[in-house]
Amino acid sequence: MPRAASPWGSRATGAVLCGLGMVLATLQWLAAAALGLELLALGFWCWARATPDRDEQLPRWGWLRRPAGALWLAAACEAVLGASPDASPAVRPISMVLAAAVVWAGLELLAALPLTRPFSDRPGPLPGVGPWLPVLLPAAGFVVLWRHALDWVSVPMVRTTAMFLLVVTALLAALRAFSRRRWVASLRWLSVADSAFAATLVALHLVTPAVSLALWLASSGSRAVLLAGELRGAQPRREPTSQELWRLAGWVSSTALSWPVIATLGFGPSGLRHRGYAVAMAVANMFVSWVVVRGLVEAPERRAIVRREVAVPLSQLAAVVAMMLSFGALALAWWSGFEPEWPGGAIALLPALIVGSAAWCLARGSLLFVVSRWKAVGVVARGAAAGVFRLVVTLERKLAWLLAAVGRALIAPSRDLHTGDAQEYLLLLLGISVLALVLPLLR
Repeated sequence: MPRAASPWGSRATGAVLCGLGMVLATLQWLAAAALGLELLALGFWCWARATPDRDEQLPRWGWLRRPAGALWLAAACEAVLGASPDASPAVRPISMVLAAAVVWAGLELLAALPLTRPFSDRPGPLPGVGPWLPVLLPAAGFVVLWRHALDWVSVPMVRTTAMFLLVVTALLAALRAFSRRRWVASLRWLSVADSAFAATLVALHLVTPAVSLALWLASSGSRAVLLAGELRGAQPRREPTSQELWRLAGWVSSTALSWPVIATLGFGPSGLRHRGYAVAMAVANMFVSWVVVRGLVEAPERRAIVRREVAVPLSQLAAVVAMMLSFGALALAWWSGFEPEWPGGAIALLPALIVGSAAWCLARGSLLFVVSRWKAVGVVARGAAAGVFRLVVTLERKLAWLLAAVGRALIAPSRDLHTGDAQEYLLLLLGISVLALVLPLLR
């Protein structure tokens, strides 16, 4: 029997592979990004292989090879475009294939495609830090879409399709975060929603790449810090001061990220305005604001002797940094020319301000007369949000199955051209080769 993989060796190997893969994914060269996603998938494979339930974990994370394959296709298209003259008629289809491949890789990591949407419901394959690991995937998806934005934003058809899928993903991720009772699971879905908002900001091409990256780091980075804090005894939720600070930081960072998107989709130029998308993003932002403020509840202290902390804990410092980064990114966006028209900019802030303020009052007990009534409404609302998410995921999977069945039916005649015998297959290839030589002579 083959020896089982060493848990400690697989743990270190997977960590090195994932770290190196994330670094390579940030490079401008598509081949390096494809290699980075391959290493990321290999790291998850190493972790899944070392778990006791590897028969379940390995198929669960096997789909990570598909984004890497899409980027390899994009790298091949990039090589062909680099060797072709600009006036070649084959440039436009190859450019579209390149853009579609980049978007495919980014959206699949962002849980924006039907077959991989629910991956954030489950923790990662590494024991101990498994709840934190799925955050790596939407982060890698955003990095791919952000770093290679020039390859897909300039292709109208691909950009329009990506915008629709990103808006749907932001709304579904916000609903799923609202429907989950466990704070750790909600944080994973909030990270997906933040990455979808940030990728939409990239697609709209509103601000400089540095601004979109800073806004994403402030919002999604705060979720990662909170997840890391949960694995260290839920330290951000132990003290009242830390709770208030993290509620404010999550509220500010999510509002700063979503505000430019909602303001542009609702009240921007005619080429970027889309009121339906604006409403969907506003609803998603309302759910995100509610979860980050109301969902962060106090964690009871179980130690008889409270552990001594430094004067300014690192978790509180991270919350302050997230807020400063959000304000700094908005100031940089204004300095670079982004300035929504009045009163559209103010209206775009209203969903987050109204819902966040109500959640803040409920979290602090300022509206005690509605707390008992809200508990019943909250249970129904969470059930409805979970039902909507499951319904959409089920419909998407059935549609994907239908398309796959149609594709198999269309290629069935080509499979029937030979019986499957190796010699007959070679004869088929020889006949096609002869036909390819004869057809140009018959013109």
